[in-house]
Parts: sequence; C-alpha cells; structure tokens
Amino acid sequence: MKKIFTLCAALIFGATAFSQVTVVFAVDVTDYTAAPIAANGIRIGGNFADHGAVGVVNWSPSDASCAMTDQGNNIWAIAVTFASANVGDTLSFKFVNGNWGTNEGATGSLIATDGCGADDGGGNINRQLVIPATNSFVGKVWESCADITGFVGLEETAINYSVAPNPTEVSTNFTFAAGTEATVSLFDLSGKLVSTTSGVEKVTVATENLNSGSYIYSIASGDKVATGKLMKK
Repeated sequence: MKKIFTLCAALIFGATAFSQVTVVFAVDVTDYTAAPIAANGIRIGGNFADHGAVGVVNWSPSDASCAMTDQGNNIWAIAVTFASANVGDTLSFKFVNGNWGTNEGATGSLIATDGCGADDGGGNINRQLVIPATNSFVGKVWESCADITGFVGLEETAINYSVAPNPTEVSTNFTFAAGTEATVSLFDLSGKLVSTTSGVEKVTVATENLNSGSYIYSIASGDKVATGKLMKK
C-alpha cells in the first residue's frame, strides 16, 4: 500500500474557499519503461490557461509551471488552481516525461481505448477532466485509465510562515522559519501573475499600486508549495 504526498495542506482540501478550486493531478510511473525519467522529471501538458488555471501555461510541459514533483514510490504530482468561473469546463491534458515525444497518448493508447481520453483530430490522445466544483484529487497510472491504487491519504507538510498585514495597503510581509529561502508569487483572480519576490526568512511584497480586492499568493520553498488569499484594501 502506497503512502503518498507531502503536498502542503494550504494547497489541498483546505477548508477555506477562495473563488477558486484546486485539483491535485498525480501519476504513477511504476510500469513506464519506454524511456528513463528525464532530468527535468515528469511534467503535465494541457489547455490549462484556457480554463482559468492560475499561473499554468497551455501545452508547454517544459515550462516551469508544468513541472510535477516527485513524491516517492514512483508517484509524481502537481496541484493546479482554477478560477471558479471555469468549473464545469472540460480540460484536456496528458502526462509527459520531460517534453513532447515522451508523452502519453500514442496510437492505440489505453487512455483512448478505455474511454478516459479523446482524439484531438490530429491523432493525439488527450485525457479529459470536467473541472470539479470542489478541491479534488485525480490520480492515474501512466498511459492508462486506471486509478492510483492503495491511496491512503495526504500527509500534510505545511511551510511554516505567517502573513501580515492581511488585508494590506502598502506592503505585506511573509515571514518564515530561520534559514528558509522562499519565493512569493502573487496572482489576480484571472490568473495573471502580478509580482514575484524572493528572500530568506522574510519576503516583503509591495501592494501599494494594486487595485483593491482579492489576490492569490503562491509560496515556493524547496519542493514545498503553499497558497493563500491576500486582500488589498
């Protein structure tokens, strides 16, 4: 039985609902033997930006926003946050080993023959997902419609940080444990990147020139990620 994930509690299945929904995509590559795992790891490609994904680009697995994280036990995962306006949209996506050419969806792929994918008209088979209304987990076996088996639960490993002031006017401070290096990215609710700021132990994000309203922050520290809501007065 596999015990998977060290993804941040703030990212997944949190009690706080912003005007967004987060989906954790995961893939089991245990039986994938067509090629060694690429140096830049397993990635995800799809029409994410077309469907309100925060900071994730369209069909570009080599882009940093599409990188999945090695969770151990041959499981790779990524958490993607979508705007609530896109709930009910049909997302097309597939898992990729490094970059195009080593991806799922070859002719005769089980994700087509087993009914969880669709031909894009050019002979490429893509997985399909109707974006759900609640935070969700989508775990699949590489090149298969089979779900990840032995799923026990999510082990919550949060980044230790605080945010103040929130709501903010001129700036807000993200404070971390001693020695922690972190990058804070700020997005508006359309998914547009507003700013990216890095630092050690403390990251100060300027907000004076932002319009009043809600923003989503994403914190990256090592292989951990956390998200939350920032209000601008």
